[in-house]
Amino acid sequence: MSDEHRMSRMEAMMWNVESDPWLDPNGGSVTIYDRPLDVDRFRRSLARAVADVPRLRQRVVPGLGGLSTPRWVPDHEFDLYWHVRNIGAPGDGSLRGLLDYFTPWLQDPYDRTRPLWMYVVVDGMADGQGALLTKIHHTVGDGESLVKMALAYTETERDVALAPDVDLDAIIDAEPEEDVGIVSTARDALEQGVKAPADLARRALKAATRPKGLGEVGSDAVDLLKTANEQLHPAGSELWRNRSRRRHAEALSLPFDDVRAAAHALGGTINDFFLTGAVEAARRYHLELGVEPKRFHVTFVVSTHTETDDSPNAFSPVPVELPAGPMSLAQRFETVRSHVGLKRSEVHGGGPLASMAAVANLLPTPMVTGLARDQAGHIDFATSNLPGFVGDTFVAGAKTLHSYPFGPVAGTPFNLTMLSMAGVLDLGVNIDPAAVTEPELLASCLVAAYADLLAAT
Repeated sequence: MSDEHRMSRMEAMMWNVESDPWLDPNGGSVTIYDRPLDVDRFRRSLARAVADVPRLRQRVVPGLGGLSTPRWVPDHEFDLYWHVRNIGAPGDGSLRGLLDYFTPWLQDPYDRTRPLWMYVVVDGMADGQGALLTKIHHTVGDGESLVKMALAYTETERDVALAPDVDLDAIIDAEPEEDVGIVSTARDALEQGVKAPADLARRALKAATRPKGLGEVGSDAVDLLKTANEQLHPAGSELWRNRSRRRHAEALSLPFDDVRAAAHALGGTINDFFLTGAVEAARRYHLELGVEPKRFHVTFVVSTHTETDDSPNAFSPVPVELPAGPMSLAQRFETVRSHVGLKRSEVHGGGPLASMAAVANLLPTPMVTGLARDQAGHIDFATSNLPGFVGDTFVAGAKTLHSYPFGPVAGTPFNLTMLSMAGVLDLGVNIDPAAVTEPELLASCLVAAYADLLAAT
């Protein structure tokens, strides 16, 4: 069986840890348009994406324990109408009402007998606007891949001629039925084998017992040990010790050109600006609640996509410890820029997460989720910066105004994710309110911190 029909080791780990709702690795988005989407037109456009991206029309067959990763097989009962739904605006039609609906919907478990994604078209928003809610399982693709998938239904003009309809039924009917029985699954496990992860575990043990021989064991084994050690640093926040499966969403936007100019004036990038504002906001949140923070243990995501790697998941969260004491905004920007730049330069290949996944999949799932909970408990917050679209975009006749991305909390206090759109940077904050007990305060601290960063230049 070709690798394209199997989950990668990293995808398999995300599939397995999902059994613990604390560690749900999935994300979604809330996009606002100037008017409601034409639902029929949207479905026709989305059908092209389903035709172009096999995982959108495939379901998952579990592997045999840790001996093989799950397989993707055609869903011969695929129903586009099940995956794309249409509702009236929840609550009072405001963004707040939409976020309150979106949060529990994002947490609803996937039907694992179907392809792992769902869209909801929302009509009747305030001021005549429309909205689109999306959720896609992380095994289908990472944030960068999902933005690329959206190209299939995103236009640069409001009224464009529709492409010819795609006959999804014919495409799916032409795909052969897969043998998903126990014999086939066992044969796949033998075919895939455990040589690579077992070899990695052996080399990691050698690195741990013979530190002087690190150069002999390979960079991925060293990554495994280094990442495990860094993730076990105690979290910096005294306020964010508790964790739960509850969620609360907040959203905000920043002017793209102003942020880019400010980041350049400060000597860094938009991502440096984004992370500096997050650290400054976290500090202000703590001061408002009477706590002086010293440092924050943060993760940021590095894309490991290459020109020759078309894997739908090629990323690695990288931990970095950032000082949180008093300093000027310019000093904080430079501190974040230098610390993050150094950590980014250390990432190579598939990154440390891929190395960890190879070993984790050999362990019993309860042990893996327990270890993952423990590691997440040492992180103060997670961040991710996604590439977006340049210029105005339209979907099914509606102009995109904002697209707020929401990355997985996965056992951390909150995840702050940014997506660039036409003239704006949209930020989604996915919060565990057991950790961040005043989520609205955190949102206001983010708004104030970014405003002050813009004013500092």
